[in-house]
Amino acid sequence: MSAAAPGALSPETVAALRHDLRTPVNHIVGYCELLLEDAGDDAMAPRRAALEAALATVREVLTMINTALPPSGAGITQGDVDALYARLRGPHARILEAMATLSTPAAQTADPEFAADVGKIREATEQLVSPRRPMAGAATATAPMPAARARAVRVSPAGTARGRILVADDVEDNRQVLMRHLARQGYTAESASDGEQALEMIRHAAYDLLLLDVRMPRVSGDEVLARLKHDPATHDLPVVMISASDDLATIAACIEAGAEDFLPKPFDPVILHARISASIEKKRLRDQEVDYLRQVDAMAEAAAAVERGNYVAGSLAAVARRDDAVGRLARVFDSMAAGVRAREDRLHQQLQTLQQEITQAQRAAASDIVADAGAGMLIPGEWFAGRYQITRVVGRGGMGTVYKATDRDLAEEIAIKLIRLEAMAGDPSMNERLKSEIRLARRISHRNVVRTHDFGEWQGTSYVTMEYVEGITLRDLIDTRKRLEASSTIGLARQLAAALAVAHEEGVIHRDIKPQNLLLDAAGVLKVMDFGIARLAERQGTLTQAGMVVGTPAYMAPEQLLDEAVDARSDLYAAGVVLYECLTGSLPFSAASPIALIAKVLNTTPAPPGDLAPDVPGPLSSLVMRLIAKDPAERPRSAGELGELLAQLE
Repeated sequence: MSAAAPGALSPETVAALRHDLRTPVNHIVGYCELLLEDAGDDAMAPRRAALEAALATVREVLTMINTALPPSGAGITQGDVDALYARLRGPHARILEAMATLSTPAAQTADPEFAADVGKIREATEQLVSPRRPMAGAATATAPMPAARARAVRVSPAGTARGRILVADDVEDNRQVLMRHLARQGYTAESASDGEQALEMIRHAAYDLLLLDVRMPRVSGDEVLARLKHDPATHDLPVVMISASDDLATIAACIEAGAEDFLPKPFDPVILHARISASIEKKRLRDQEVDYLRQVDAMAEAAAAVERGNYVAGSLAAVARRDDAVGRLARVFDSMAAGVRAREDRLHQQLQTLQQEITQAQRAAASDIVADAGAGMLIPGEWFAGRYQITRVVGRGGMGTVYKATDRDLAEEIAIKLIRLEAMAGDPSMNERLKSEIRLARRISHRNVVRTHDFGEWQGTSYVTMEYVEGITLRDLIDTRKRLEASSTIGLARQLAAALAVAHEEGVIHRDIKPQNLLLDAAGVLKVMDFGIARLAERQGTLTQAGMVVGTPAYMAPEQLLDEAVDARSDLYAAGVVLYECLTGSLPFSAASPIALIAKVLNTTPAPPGDLAPDVPGPLSSLVMRLIAKDPAERPRSAGELGELLAQLE
């Protein structure tokens, strides 16, 4: 940086002088503009001419100041300052001459307010030729704060205000000029005489905009701006800085600190109002955004409450009253949440009814399966595969026998299904294919699915280990209770639909849904068994060479019996047959031989469940008949859709 010229004033001193001279210029311009607005009538032509002459002269003064004292403040000497004051005497005299024509005794008597404004113009004009002589290199001190703080002033126009604006400036004439301009534009204006008072007022009232002077004693405009922007409560309040200090460093510092805009004094009223209007509109949009985000937060909390199960209907009433997209969403959400809660309550009641039926069935079906043990069955206490200690027989079926056992390596109870040798015979690749099916089934993880652990072979016997669930099969429940109540049936059907939906999403079709593969624990929770194993039965064919049924034709969809392509709707057909049996105590199709049974499945239509059991609700009976439709296209499209249909039933 080059050294300052000998005798040059410091840039800070020049900036202070520039500020001190531009301040009275701002007063003259401001009051002249106000008085010109009131001098529009033809009768006011002489007054208007004098004001326009004064206004033109003071703009010349502004040009002189800006030229003699540039914002950079470099190379300015005291001699340059003295020369400027000397040049200002001419404009000073012309402005006073114009004001003299307006200060007649008649004018003062007729319009005291006008006379007071003319007096303020004269006072400001005198300040143009009252030179301050700072020492070279020293900055001019800011004018001291008056002993008594000015009381906050509020100016409001008649009618509805366009916005509430706070003017903070330590010079009273600056505040008065701004507030009168604002009032004429339809704003409610209030004022503070220093930064500390402005902060106090903002803490206790809401404003749409702050017009803030930069240079103020005690708490400067810069500090006020910094405090506002660091406080979350006031961060969004737009601030427009208005100052006679118009150097780039000051402007840049204010904008970087968060000011919305910067207007140098004297300001152009048109530019002032345009920037005020833009700032308030931006504040309005920001308020809408904040309010919108607040409502979105309320919606998110409501969603979390639904997830926790403690959502209270009507919690979004305040949001729902809004006449916009958020309000409509809140109304729909509240209605849906209330519906979900009602569905959950119904499901809870259905599960309670189902639980009661399970308890009664368990008491009635206390027969000991072990008593029916035949050759080849494992004995309780026996070790299997060197790892599993058999506890007892759980059940038997066409594919094999299921045992409860203890896994020595994991120290937990499991279930083991020993697959019948006949099911694996005749196909050397069956083991590998079954392993592939088990790997696919292991991807299914859901509370309504029995978790498959592993597949193995031991001493020529293939087996599958799986999660152990204490309970009874739906087969045992139906055999004991004969038929189930509609409420219980819906409760287990909704769980079955949920399990199938998860499996189908993983690309797994069960293919052998039947009561024997549906396990119910003491709490009424349904568990679907044999995902992966059921495919083996299908691949073996519906009938053996001896005419024995390996699969279960009574529950198989027509396309499955015809060895056509199957999909998720084939499982839905089987689910429909299960529900039919639960509601009526009988299968929709029965015959003396497997061939005759298959013929009925393919060619006849059974009576609706409601015809056999009048207590079955019509909508439930119709849904079951839709599930067992022979054409897959007439069934629900997915298990998810089935779940929705079931949730709507009472």
